[in-house]
Amino acid sequence: MFETDGRRRKQVGEMAGGGTWSELEAFWPAEELVRDRERLIPKIVACYKAAHPKGKQPSESEMTSWRESVYEVATALADLRLGQVYVFVEYRVHPAMNPIDVVLAGRHPDGGLSFAAIELKQWAEVERPDSSKTTVGLCGPCRKSTAGSLCGDCAVERVFAPCYGQHKKHPAVQVRDNLDALRRHHSMFDDRYVHLAGASYLHNLKNLQSQWISMVRPVPDIPTFTARQPDDLRKFLQKRFTPAMDAEAAQELLARRRSGALLTSEVGGIVNGYTKFSLLEKQREAVDGIMASVRKPSPGAKKVYVVSGRAGTGKSLVALTLLGEALKGGADARFVSGGVASRENFKRGVRGKGKAFTTLNQVADKVGHDQLDLLLCDEAHRLTERPMTGSFSMRPGESSVSVIVTRAKVPVFFIDGDQRLFAEEVWSESGLIEAIQKLRAEVVPIHLDRALRAVGSSTYDTWVQRLLIGDPLPWNPDADHEPEPFELYYADSAARMEKFLQSKMDAGASARMTAGLCWKWTDDTGTAPDVALEGGWSRPWNAGDNHPTPGVPKRRFWATDPGGFGQIGCVHTAQGLEYEWGGVIMGPDLTWTGTAWALDREHVHSKASRIRSDEELAKRICNAYGVLMTRSIRGTVLYSVDSDTRQLFADLGIPKI
Repeated sequence: MFETDGRRRKQVGEMAGGGTWSELEAFWPAEELVRDRERLIPKIVACYKAAHPKGKQPSESEMTSWRESVYEVATALADLRLGQVYVFVEYRVHPAMNPIDVVLAGRHPDGGLSFAAIELKQWAEVERPDSSKTTVGLCGPCRKSTAGSLCGDCAVERVFAPCYGQHKKHPAVQVRDNLDALRRHHSMFDDRYVHLAGASYLHNLKNLQSQWISMVRPVPDIPTFTARQPDDLRKFLQKRFTPAMDAEAAQELLARRRSGALLTSEVGGIVNGYTKFSLLEKQREAVDGIMASVRKPSPGAKKVYVVSGRAGTGKSLVALTLLGEALKGGADARFVSGGVASRENFKRGVRGKGKAFTTLNQVADKVGHDQLDLLLCDEAHRLTERPMTGSFSMRPGESSVSVIVTRAKVPVFFIDGDQRLFAEEVWSESGLIEAIQKLRAEVVPIHLDRALRAVGSSTYDTWVQRLLIGDPLPWNPDADHEPEPFELYYADSAARMEKFLQSKMDAGASARMTAGLCWKWTDDTGTAPDVALEGGWSRPWNAGDNHPTPGVPKRRFWATDPGGFGQIGCVHTAQGLEYEWGGVIMGPDLTWTGTAWALDREHVHSKASRIRSDEELAKRICNAYGVLMTRSIRGTVLYSVDSDTRQLFADLGIPKI
């Protein structure tokens, strides 16, 4: 029996249905499948019905595959004394994922966990692709072609299956897709010590004229075996599994799934090239355009990319994707950031590639001109005029922008001018572009304009913008035909907010509470109740990075470590990061007068107080609250210590908790 993700699993081989779709998990040791085939087929059928909406019945061909094809693989394992390797049948853990005929889980002869995805075909014959027979299953250009010739992809990646009367993907191509799905949905494959392989097996293909299929390999390292190659199949299995009595691999396959859409939990997958995050068109265009420059830098003026976009538009996702693609292609690439917390969280999430995440000082001191192929600067709006030597001083010499531009053949900045908070954060988008041009480089602007973080809710993104410029909109989430996916509430007390967010934590979601910087930070232990509100409720600020308190995360990991809910975060610890549910406490520094926001300097306890202009300071305080309000991906709860501000929330139609 396995217990994973806080849910008690049923007996091995059983699957609990529920809702409209459930995970399909039918799994046993190979020796049990061989010994009890007839008893287990009904169990696979039951798992299949439980996983599908409305109890969908499997087809006769599917049941034949379980009875014959899966049995062939299990028998091969048993013959090799590998009967303890677990066999997952029709493996599928997401509605968008095609079922994988067989996933094998065991231990590798070289050490570590080992997995193999096997595509099973019952074909008795197969022919080379031929558009004269039919164009069904070929790509668009090949279907429209009158010459009768096939493109390179169709010629290699397609086969003609007489049993279907049409072209199908070469089985090895299906295996490649299955391996990508496993990587996309399982964090364990970020680990270099976990082995993952794939193959296809056509156990009925005895026809001599059809054996050519095993000699065509459209995907490197993914072999195709036929009925005439039983020894080759066994060698493949023997190379990847040991007879160890070890169920750890099966348990890990059940446990280590990518359970949420938080960027920090997906960093390993993004940088290693497999993740559940799909790039939107503009994001994909940005990645492709920048990578084209990395592969072939401009012969003229150096191109410097400036990627702009509001919070939640995917700037960090693009940066991490670029880093992964560059490293995979052998380029010398680095990632720096104006935000320490986000950089350190990203670095922690990538196994084996942490050296790619560095500081601006290290780049300035240790990297020569044009030494790097690619240099990515995330959160450029948080950069100071020159690299910092400590908390309050800047080093002499060249500017931060100059360091980024001169050290790489392809420099890339990611910026959101609406997230500048303090006096020393000087780089607006226009100021950044001007500084780059003074360095005699060509600026390539890219603008990301679609919000993704708040469940893709452009409604909420627009609502936050309008609220903080003093022109608030009513919150009417169900005005359109489709309900608003993002949830927004307000509370009349911080205690009520905390109770609501705690319920989300209890249900397995991540949640954090943040506040404006309008209470002093008296110590860094994460225990002093500095955030003291009306009504006797108080909580500590997030701890520092060198505190002695057990169970309290370091400041830079407050947003992602489980112990962070007990303290109140601020813009320093939340910016650049995200969680599923967020509570935002608005203090007396920014209150609603009935027609506009009012600033009270007396309650500004941050570096922003150095800003002399009240107008500019008010803008930066609004920026800070905008950062805090846009950290959540599922829902936000607002609370203000000011009764008039709470009344504004009520008047705007925000539901009260």
